[in-house]
Amino acid sequence: FADPYTTVDVVRDGPRIRMAWTARRKAREELLPVAEGIEGYRGRIAGPELADLRNVAAAILRASNRSDTGPFVHTRAARPDRNAPPRPAVDVLADLVENDPPAATRVTMLTGDAGAGKTRVLQELVRRYADRYMRGQTKKLLLYVNAQGRALARLNEALALELQDLRVDLTYHSVAVLAKRGILVPVIDGFDELLGVSGYDDAFGPLANLLEQMEGRGQLLAAARSVYYEEEFLSRASSADAPWEEAPVQIQGWNDEDRKACIQGWAAAKGLSETDKESVLTGISRIFRGASKDLASKPYFFFRVAELLLQQPQMDAGGDPLRALVDEYMERELREKLLDRNSRALLTRRQYEKLMRELAEEMWNQDTRELDARSIRYIAEYVAEGEGLSDAAKEIVIKRMPTMAFLSGGGAPAQRNGAFEHEIFFFYFLAQGITSRLADKESNMRLMLSRSPLPEDVAERAATTFHKRRDDCGTDIESILRRLCDVGKSEWIRTTQVRENAGLLTMALLRKLGRIENFSIQSLVFPGGRLSSTSFLKCELIDVTMRRTNLQSARFVGCSARNTLFMEPHVSPDNTHLDIAGLEVDQFVGIRGSDGITLWKPHDIAEILRLCGAPIRDHVDRHTGVQVATTYVALLQRLANAYRRANPICKDDYRLDKMFRDPDWETIERLLVEHELVRKEVRHPSGRAVTFLRRKFAVPDLMWGLGGSYNGDPRIRGFWKALEAASASDTKGH
Repeated sequence: FADPYTTVDVVRDGPRIRMAWTARRKAREELLPVAEGIEGYRGRIAGPELADLRNVAAAILRASNRSDTGPFVHTRAARPDRNAPPRPAVDVLADLVENDPPAATRVTMLTGDAGAGKTRVLQELVRRYADRYMRGQTKKLLLYVNAQGRALARLNEALALELQDLRVDLTYHSVAVLAKRGILVPVIDGFDELLGVSGYDDAFGPLANLLEQMEGRGQLLAAARSVYYEEEFLSRASSADAPWEEAPVQIQGWNDEDRKACIQGWAAAKGLSETDKESVLTGISRIFRGASKDLASKPYFFFRVAELLLQQPQMDAGGDPLRALVDEYMERELREKLLDRNSRALLTRRQYEKLMRELAEEMWNQDTRELDARSIRYIAEYVAEGEGLSDAAKEIVIKRMPTMAFLSGGGAPAQRNGAFEHEIFFFYFLAQGITSRLADKESNMRLMLSRSPLPEDVAERAATTFHKRRDDCGTDIESILRRLCDVGKSEWIRTTQVRENAGLLTMALLRKLGRIENFSIQSLVFPGGRLSSTSFLKCELIDVTMRRTNLQSARFVGCSARNTLFMEPHVSPDNTHLDIAGLEVDQFVGIRGSDGITLWKPHDIAEILRLCGAPIRDHVDRHTGVQVATTYVALLQRLANAYRRANPICKDDYRLDKMFRDPDWETIERLLVEHELVRKEVRHPSGRAVTFLRRKFAVPDLMWGLGGSYNGDPRIRGFWKALEAASASDTKGH
C-alpha cells in the first residue's frame, strides 16, 4: 500500500508495533497491538488508510448502475462434486465464498457455453457483495476482472485496468495481499481466453504466481466456456508451489420451465398484452425447433430473439436462428441508422458483414476482444476504400463504427474503443473470416491457426457454413479437410497450436458430414470436443492425438492407426465401435467409460477396447504393462482422482481416510517421496501440526507409467519400477 520507491519503517514499541509509511504522497502512521487478533488486522487493512474497500465497493455499485445489462434473470448451476440438485448460480457461488471455508486457496471454476449467462451471473454476484459490504453484512468484497481476450501473461494488466476503470486508489499490487486475508475475492471472467497465444502449455504460470502470493489462503473465482479448459488447467496446476484446491460449478442451460418463467417476467415488465405475449411465445416455438433447440438454452440468445420477435412477429429463422438474429440486426442498422443525408443506406449487407469480419479478424490477430480507436479507424478506412465508398460515406462509417450494431463501447468509452456486444457475435464474424480463408487455397492457413486456442463455437459455425455451401453449391469439404491435415505436418514453434485449432475445425466438419470414407486424417490434435454420430469407413489415423475427445457414439469400421495417441477418450461399449487395425493398449493414456471414471490399468483399458470392438491382440491380458499389485493400482487411482481437484492433499482429510488407512499406503507414500514425486509438508492450519502431500507431477503422466510405454519423466519411470519390485516381493496377486 506504500508509494513506490519509499520505505516502510517498523519499530517494536513494547506491546505495540509502530509503522510509518507514505501512501498517495501523504505520510501515514499506525500503532498495532502485537496481541491483536487477525480480525483486527483484517479490519485495518480494509480500512480507509490502506485498501479503503468501502470506496471500492461504492465504485463497483456506481459502475453496476451505469451498465445497461437489463434485468437479471436467474440461471441455475450445479456442483458436479456434490450430489445436490441445481440451484440459482449466484446462490451456489455465494455459498462457496461465504459459508464453506477452504483448507487451501480455493479456485472455483464456473463453466458454461458461450451465452449461457456466466458473465451476468458473475457481475450480479459482484454487485450483490458490493451492496452487502456497504451495508456491513459481509467482510468480503468481490472484484470483477474482465479477462476476455487478454493473454494470461497480462493478468496483472487486466487487474490494473479494472481498478483504473473504477477510479479507485487501490493498485493491482495489493490484490494478492487482500485476497490471502480473505478480504477480497478476485473474479476472473474468461479464464479460457487468458490462455492467449502461448496456448495451454504456458497458460498457468502467471495465475500460479498469484496463487503463490496468496500463500495457500483465500479464494478466487474463474469462468471458462467448457469443462475441457477446466481439465487443462487442473492437469498443469502442479507448477504452483502454494497449496490450492478446486471447486467445480457448472452453469445449467435453460429448460422449458426457465424459458416460460423468463417470458412471463419479461412480458410483465414491458407491460405486454396477452396477444403480444402469445405472439412472442409462438414465434419462439417456431424458431427454436429441431437442431436449433439448444440455442434456446442460452439466456443471452433467447432474450435477443424474444426482443426481435416483439418487433418482427413473422421473423423466420430458416433453420438458423443465429443467422436470422444477425440478419435482423443488420437490416435494422442499414435501414434506420447507417444512412446518408438523403436517407439512403451507406453500406450494402455484404459490405457491413465484411466490416464486422475484418474487425473480428483483427481482434483475433491482436489476441484481444477490444480495439483502440486507431485500429478501428484503420479497419474502417481499409474496408471503405476497398469498397470504393465516397469520402463523405467513409467519414460517417469511421465515426459511427464503435456504436454500430453488434458492437459496444468497450472498456474505455472515452477513447471510443470498440468491442463486440457479446462473444456470440464475435464468434459469428470470426467464423466467417476463417471460413473465407479456409476456402481460399492461396491463404496462409498455418499462420491463421497459430493464434490462441480457437473457440469451439467458431469451429461449429464455420462447419455449418461449409455444410450449407455444400448443399447449395457442392463445396468439396474433403478438400478443406485435406488442407487442415496438411498445415500441421511441418514442425515450427507453434505447431502444437496449429494442430489443435486444425483438429477442432476438423471435428466440427466431420460432425456435419456424419460419415467419411477412405480418408487419411493426419497430423492433428483433437482437443476435447466430440465426434458423436460420426462414422469412419476405411480411414487412416496417422500422427493424431485425441485429448479427452468424446467418442461415445463414434464408429470406426475397417480403419487403421499409426503413431496415434488417445488421452482419456470418452467411450461407451454400447455405442462406440473401434474397428481400428494397429490399435495397441499402450496408445491409450487412460480411458473413460460411460460412468465418466478414468481407468488407467492396461488390463482394464484392454477390456473396454474389446467391448468397443477393437481388434486388440489376444496376448494383451491382465499382465500387460508394469507388473504391479492390483491393490497398489487401486490406491494410485484414488490418489490420482484426489489430485485432480487439489494440491496438496491433507492426510487428515476425512474423504481420503480409507486410502490413507490402507495397509499398502505406506509403501506407495514412501516410494512417491523417495522418487521426488510427492513432497511432505507440515502445516498448522488450526494451531496443530497437519501433514500435507504435495504432488510434483502431472496426473496423466504418472498413470501413463503404469502401461510400460511411458518414456518421459525419469522419476515416474523409476517409481513404477520400484513399485513393481515391491509387488514382486509381496505375496499379493497381480
